[in-house]
Amino acid sequence: MSFQDQIILVTGGSTGIGAATANLFARAGATVVITGRNEATLRTTAALDAKHLLPVVADVSKSADAARVIETIRAKYGRLDVLVNNAGVFEISPISDASAEHYRRTFDINVGGLIETTRLALPLLRQSKGAIVNVASVVADQPFANMSVYSASKAAVLALTRAWAQELAADGIRVNAVSPGPIETPIFDAKKLGVTDAQLSGMGESILGLVPAKRFGKPEEVANVIAFLAARTTTFVHGAQYHVGGGIEA
Repeated sequence: MSFQDQIILVTGGSTGIGAATANLFARAGATVVITGRNEATLRTTAALDAKHLLPVVADVSKSADAARVIETIRAKYGRLDVLVNNAGVFEISPISDASAEHYRRTFDINVGGLIETTRLALPLLRQSKGAIVNVASVVADQPFANMSVYSASKAAVLALTRAWAQELAADGIRVNAVSPGPIETPIFDAKKLGVTDAQLSGMGESILGLVPAKRFGKPEEVANVIAFLAARTTTFVHGAQYHVGGGIEA
């Protein structure tokens, strides 16, 4: 697939699936704007291909940051061909411990940030008849215990994808979703998840028991599907959800 001379925005592009996706697009000839909250990590990723990767420090949950990212793209390039809404937070909590702060943070980033970034990007995407790829999760269809808030946020991403696919088709904008399963990314970190190493190991074994492929996926395997949906060769694919979960049933 070629993305030669295209301008692409990947939110949450500093690590994991976002970084793998940005690098794939860059190798295919695109200029990729990557966003993230951690400036050091973001710049380290961008340095891997300084010609094609442009880092912009931003928190998608903040409207002013989302607006600044889109304005940077408009001012610097005057166009946007693909938007990959990848930025997200993954936190585990039983409902008994799901504080207001927990669910607000999850929804502000996973849902609110996605909505605001997309809304602001629409004028540029309408001009290019571009593509939007939203990153959901297999748990939107198969929620796991202690992941109710996260699962609900990703179910919202799927609902938005399907509604926007209908709304924006007349503008020539395609909207689709990728639902990764367990992927080897920094998101599976005991400290970040608020669990012990032993609990994380046990959780990993439990999750693998549900994966027919019997392994965690790699970020590049998700990136390949994102690129497929973003490519101009898939122009009749609207409102689709592609699972990248090693066989986990929808």
